[in-house]
Amino acid sequence: MSADDVKSEPRSVAADIKRKTKEVLQSREHANNITEILETAQSEEDVVTAASLSALQKIFSTLLGRKEVYRGRLKGLEEETADPKKQYSRWLGQCYMDTLDILLNRLSSHDNSDIKELALLALLKLVTAEGKHPTSKSGGDQSNFPLRLFQLIIDKLMSSEADQSAVIGRFQDYFQYDDIRLFTFVSLHKNLRIVTKEFTRHPPDMYLQNVHTLLSQVNMPGEGEELGSLYVSPTDPDAECRPKQLKEQRRAFTNAWLSFLKNKLPTSLYKQVLLTLDQAVIPHMSSPKLLIDFLTQSYNIGGAISLLALNGLFTLIYKHNLDYPDFFRKLYALFEPSVFHVKYTARFFHLADVFLTSTHIPAYLAAAFIKRLSRLSLSAPVSSLQMVLVFISNLLRRHPNCQVLVHRSGGEGLGSDPYDASEPDPAKCKAMDSSLWEVKSLQSHVHPDVSQAAVLLGKPLAPLETDLSQYLELQTSEMFDKDLSRQSDQVPLEFHVPKGLFGPKDKFHNIWATEPPTKKQKTVT
Repeated sequence: MSADDVKSEPRSVAADIKRKTKEVLQSREHANNITEILETAQSEEDVVTAASLSALQKIFSTLLGRKEVYRGRLKGLEEETADPKKQYSRWLGQCYMDTLDILLNRLSSHDNSDIKELALLALLKLVTAEGKHPTSKSGGDQSNFPLRLFQLIIDKLMSSEADQSAVIGRFQDYFQYDDIRLFTFVSLHKNLRIVTKEFTRHPPDMYLQNVHTLLSQVNMPGEGEELGSLYVSPTDPDAECRPKQLKEQRRAFTNAWLSFLKNKLPTSLYKQVLLTLDQAVIPHMSSPKLLIDFLTQSYNIGGAISLLALNGLFTLIYKHNLDYPDFFRKLYALFEPSVFHVKYTARFFHLADVFLTSTHIPAYLAAAFIKRLSRLSLSAPVSSLQMVLVFISNLLRRHPNCQVLVHRSGGEGLGSDPYDASEPDPAKCKAMDSSLWEVKSLQSHVHPDVSQAAVLLGKPLAPLETDLSQYLELQTSEMFDKDLSRQSDQVPLEFHVPKGLFGPKDKFHNIWATEPPTKKQKTVT
């Protein structure tokens, strides 16, 4: 059939493919139909391509079940003198390899996402067929899982040129099977090692995005959860194969993530990874402390990356007993004016509050953070000032020795303040010798909520801490709406007639008139 015929009558060609498929499955006499279907699978018409891919999957799933497909090679004279049945099986094996090549090619590079999805589903059905009736050595133990074919599927999903997120989203449905989940991590780990070495840890951004999409789609089983849902039935259903072991699942999960994090990630992807690391990755790793190097390097970068790395470090420090001697010094350095203008401000202050909750922190360290926040209040936006003042008041409650900063007089102003804001070491910044004159200046702030909060800091503090969470995401618009909704019985009114635009001593009152013009009366004739 010519290419013009295929292009002119795609639906009739698709119907003809179904007929040929039925003939192949009914009799060997029509085996040459497979070659024709392989040719139509190269069509540019999506209808014809879809029909061809479905037909090839159906044919070879059936032939594999009949054990008619032979993928090995005959040697020497054996190849020449082989009986027709062996030659037929060998020929079917070659057609099967051609089928896999076409399906994998369509999965990796076709423009239509529906065709990609169809190719993926066809390949996964062939995974089942190969698992039940292996044509070569499987993935080991009792699982019978065809790792060679599955590795090719994962390699194509991890494309360096095309966005595979739509197909990966469809592939996500198969992660309910423990063997699919396990061997996805195993195959991805192998793929990452090859690509990382090839690109010297600088693979294309698209490849890294596809890898992260795949990793983030997996829902790992929890501790004590029963495993045993397998996509490919094992030889011995009662055998303790690898997919049924949570330890193996976590080991493969850990290896895949560590291989991924060895690469240089683009900034946007870096932030996505850090945002979910503490919730979706660390709890399921075989040894979470393996992330120490990655998180400490991220924490040392500075900016938004350091803010987001706090999530993972918090988990490792409090739940896995990570010892990080310079942690508070690095945390102190993150308190900069820019921290109020990033997307993750609320998350940062929440974690900082948790880190500084302990009453066993030395007084000089608590004083350094209090003074740092006090200094930042001079340049902080109005919407953040209440949060800063509440943060300071809570720290003063936890560390009563630091309340001397509130009541100490003298040293007011930048010139006479002994506090050294440029000193990176909180132990040497002389915060304990200073005072909170910045907070005192906020007592005259234009916004009443801010000035009231600053005044309360100068009075004896209540023993209970104020809930910081209600101020973490406070917006300026919310403050305006709150002010507009207030009702007051006392409203100041201007009852003196103004003598000028700039008050009674206005030197420009003679230049223009401020009296309203009198209306001329119309005469009636």
